[in-house]
Amino acid sequence: MSGRRPASSRGASVLALAGAIGIWWAVAQIHVAGRSLIATPAATLGALSREGLTLARDLAATAALAGVGLAAGVAAGLAIGTLATVLVRRAPVIEGLLDLARSIPPVVILPVCLLAFGYNELARVATVAFGCAWTVSLAVMTAACSPRSARREMLDVAGATPLRALAWTQPWESLGVLVVGLRTSASTAVVVAVVTEMISGPERGLGARVIAAQIVGDTQGLTLDVLAAGVLGYSVNLGLRALERWARRLET
Repeated sequence: MSGRRPASSRGASVLALAGAIGIWWAVAQIHVAGRSLIATPAATLGALSREGLTLARDLAATAALAGVGLAAGVAAGLAIGTLATVLVRRAPVIEGLLDLARSIPPVVILPVCLLAFGYNELARVATVAFGCAWTVSLAVMTAACSPRSARREMLDVAGATPLRALAWTQPWESLGVLVVGLRTSASTAVVVAVVTEMISGPERGLGARVIAAQIVGDTQGLTLDVLAAGVLGYSVNLGLRALERWARRLET
C-alpha cells in the first residue's frame, strides 16, 4: 500500500498540471477589444526563447531590489521589535501601533520615499524595507512574549542569570517564529518590489517590463512577465520553507 502512494501522488500531480495548462489555454481563447486576454502556453514559450536574455537581466534587477529591501527591513524590524518588547509591558498600546503600521500598504509610502530620495533605487529599497520591517518586528515580539520553555525554566531553577539563560536559549527557541516572519516578509518584498517598479519607472525590473508590455499591447511578453514574477516569488518561498523546516527541527 505504501509503495503505491507515491505513484498515485505523481499521477495526480501530472493530471493537475495538465489541467492547469488546459485552463491556461482556455483563458487564452478569450478576446477583449480584439486582443487575446493572455497568451497561449506555446506563444509564451516562444516569447521566452526570444526575450530570455533581457528577462533574466530584469528578473535579476527585481530580485536584487527585493533582497536589499528585505535585508534592510529585517534589520529595522529586529531593532524595532526588540525595543517594542522592552517597552510594551509599560505601554501596551505599542503592539497596536505596530499592527497599525503593518496595515499601511507599502505602496502608499512610495510617494513619501520618492519625495525624500527622488526617483532612484534608494526610494524603491526604502519602500520595500517599510513593507518588511513591521512583520519582522511583530514576529520578534511574538517570540519574546511566548511562554517560557521547559529549558528556560530549568535554567531559572538552576540559578542562571537572566542574561545567561537568554544566551543559552535564544535565538534557537524562537527560530521557528522568526523564520515564519522572514518568509512572510520575503513574499511581501517580492510583491512590493514589482509594484514599485511599475509605478516609479526604472530602466530595469519586472515591473518596468509589465508596464512596457501593457503600453504596446504585447500580450505574449506580458504573460511571460507575470509568470516570471510568480516563479520568483515561488522560488523565494520554496527556499524559506526549507529554512523553516530546519528551524523547527532545531527547536526540538
